[in-house]
Amino acid sequence: MLRRNAFPALVTALAAAALLALPPGARAFDTGHHYDLTREALAEEGFGNTAIQIVQVENWLTDYYSSQPLQPAMGDELARMHFDNLFTTGQVRNYWGRLAINTRAAVQQAARDRDVLALLTLLGCSLHAVQDFYTHSNWVETHQPPPVAGWHGFRTETWFDDPPGPRTPNLYTGSYPDLGPGGVELHGDYDSGMNHDSYVQPRWAPAYVFGYAASRRWVNAVHGWVEEARPGFWRSARTYVVSGGDREDLDYDLRAVYRLSEWINVAGGNGHWKGNGSGSVEFETFALAWSAAHDSRFVKQFKERHIYRQLTDGLTGDQAPPSDPPAIPRLTFRRKAVMLRTTHVEEKDDVALLEQVIDSPGGRADFYAKVTIAGQTFVEAMQGDRSSINPHWTTITFVPAATREVSIRYALWDEDGGTRGDDDHCDINPAKHNRDLEFTFALDSHRCSGDVTGIHDGAAQVFRSAGRKPQDDRAVVEFFVTAFDLR
Repeated sequence: MLRRNAFPALVTALAAAALLALPPGARAFDTGHHYDLTREALAEEGFGNTAIQIVQVENWLTDYYSSQPLQPAMGDELARMHFDNLFTTGQVRNYWGRLAINTRAAVQQAARDRDVLALLTLLGCSLHAVQDFYTHSNWVETHQPPPVAGWHGFRTETWFDDPPGPRTPNLYTGSYPDLGPGGVELHGDYDSGMNHDSYVQPRWAPAYVFGYAASRRWVNAVHGWVEEARPGFWRSARTYVVSGGDREDLDYDLRAVYRLSEWINVAGGNGHWKGNGSGSVEFETFALAWSAAHDSRFVKQFKERHIYRQLTDGLTGDQAPPSDPPAIPRLTFRRKAVMLRTTHVEEKDDVALLEQVIDSPGGRADFYAKVTIAGQTFVEAMQGDRSSINPHWTTITFVPAATREVSIRYALWDEDGGTRGDDDHCDINPAKHNRDLEFTFALDSHRCSGDVTGIHDGAAQVFRSAGRKPQDDRAVVEFFVTAFDLR
């Protein structure tokens, strides 16, 4: 049996099959945004790290196996999990009703069977669909911020809070992959279409906040359905852990979530972690190794057990659900959004005698950032082979409304890829003993203290910092940090 940390010698046909198994392009919130939303929603529900990671993997596999030429029936079924090709409010309503009915039945059966892994799989798949509605539909356009003087924030009502009435504008989702009969707008890609899949799109931020609110409500509803079927089983899911070979497999699957999404460079794809620009030839090597290794228990939920089929039955929007869908209880969550947006990154223009470029010898940097806010770390999109970039990196996290201040750590890296594996930790701090920027942000005053001082809460007043230690991968970053109310 091939272990996940081994690189197998395989024939060319198998290599081709491994590459063909990947989605050809963007058709959902980018992987990194699904990944972050899922972690945030489950952490606030009290899930432990292992259970969250499993749900994150299953959420991603919903995308990965949606384009599966070796198993076309599997791909066709999973294609229903992306909220695409619904062109009327009635079709959207039918889809939501079927999804709620199917999910309740499936998670309750998993609870009765005491099958924790099935429950976590169902949670990951269904969350993928829930999150996709807010990036694939015109919900953002029909739910603009209210014209309230002095209010600075995001709306958070979901489909279940604000079902359409007779005077509501038509709700629809994008046509994918082409403009089919009845389609209103194309789903599109990073440069066109109605999608809000990544922060390279102008309305990504409100779509992401809606996706967060919807994820919170959905997890809360699943909690209630599970407890109806088997009281106490929800706790088993929240505290689920694995060990030994399963732990190794889960770690490797998590690497695949990141690397295959980041490095995808087939069929026109150029990265799908958080926007484009990170495609790499590393993709072929990693995709081949991961696809050829033995399937983990988590992958088998899709390839052998086909757990997702319990959710996809009738999930087309063409027919009304067979019965009234279950109610999704209201959920009061008092939160604020903290947002850090990076506006510019570049290598420091050094002229010291022994100074080398960051990606030496003679290369250009592959910058990415790790931003930690209030304890959650977000990995932003690598931009390949560019010594100066103006990224759309936008980090959003949600904290209790009563929070007075949050700690932030900004770290900049140059990726060296899987061959070397020793990414360069860039110096962006002018102080003597720290490469990163560590500071505190006050939510009320928007004032920063620590390595960042003062108020830098908009594009007109960004904070700029550069490293000073000679011969130490010096770089320059510019960003601002602000906070928003949720309404």
